[in-house]
Amino acid sequence: MKTNRCFNPVISSHLPKHIKKGHQLIFSRQELTSREADLFALMIAKMKVEDWDNTTPHYEFSTQQLSEWLNIKSKHVGSNLSPVANRLSSRKIGIKRLNNKGSIEFDYRPLFKHIAYQNSTLTMVPNDMLRSAYIEHNKGFALINTRNFLGVKKEYSKRLYELISRFKNKGFDMHGLNIVELKGLFGLLDETGEVKKDKASFKNNSVFMKRCIRDSIKELSENLHIRKELLFIESEQGDLGFELVKSGRKITSIKFLFRWINRGTFGELNQQEVMKTIRVLESKCLQERNFLCHDELNLLAMSYRYIGKESKANRIEESITKYLNKSNMVIEKVDNNEIELLLSKIEQLEKVCIDNKY
Repeated sequence: MKTNRCFNPVISSHLPKHIKKGHQLIFSRQELTSREADLFALMIAKMKVEDWDNTTPHYEFSTQQLSEWLNIKSKHVGSNLSPVANRLSSRKIGIKRLNNKGSIEFDYRPLFKHIAYQNSTLTMVPNDMLRSAYIEHNKGFALINTRNFLGVKKEYSKRLYELISRFKNKGFDMHGLNIVELKGLFGLLDETGEVKKDKASFKNNSVFMKRCIRDSIKELSENLHIRKELLFIESEQGDLGFELVKSGRKITSIKFLFRWINRGTFGELNQQEVMKTIRVLESKCLQERNFLCHDELNLLAMSYRYIGKESKANRIEESITKYLNKSNMVIEKVDNNEIELLLSKIEQLEKVCIDNKY
């Protein structure tokens, strides 16, 4: 295929911090292997609205960049990515839409107009028929951490990470998703809505739950980088990160239980000021009949995280989220007893107010 000489290729000079995917693209039906998802993500991460002005954009990535970002030895980039690019060039996604009768349909279109790996350069040309899906974010979008996404190994884990990245503002308010819809989002259904022949084992919901849900949550929750930004909550039934909605014995939908951790920033605060903040807040909540408000608890969690006490910060975040899930309301103040004597559970605060050792 001859390329248009009029275009200006968008050449990546550094790894973009975020992948910005519109709601329509996030909730499309797509089947991508882990490596295919990585290449697709690199293109979306680099894509800007103005790239589409008067032309279809071309995105180029050098062997050196691909080697560094995808953790592949330079001499193996071509042999590893050439077959991936070949498969990716024929991949389609199903975009959800309503027909004239108000019923939901999926319109399947190829992701790319052209994709090639030649002369130590990967070139990707998106399908302009999907222009609106690529760049229109009027229905909201997912802001996905690029480096963390590339660090996820399994294809279904990547897909789940994308889906829940759509709900970073109020993760605990995410509605349950119909299990059939979820199977489509994980690329298990064909254009007629039936389970694909080569995915026949996923007709069994227990197989789907293990491979797409439980295994994905396990990988994400054990990832050292992702666990600093994302916290999965245990359900009352003891399942990590989700709860099942059933009709009788049949699973109808799944509600994911998670919270995006508000890492915040201390701006100009130095170590001494952070330590002072911790001592003040700890002293306050150790006093009988006293409490910390929601913002103070978040500040204490951020302070712990600032000095590297991730486990303490995570336990505070988890306790707050469990309380919010249980009460299903916004609260201004949290009593220590109401969040299971939060700070007394954190190893008696290691008697911080006395010996101040960190």
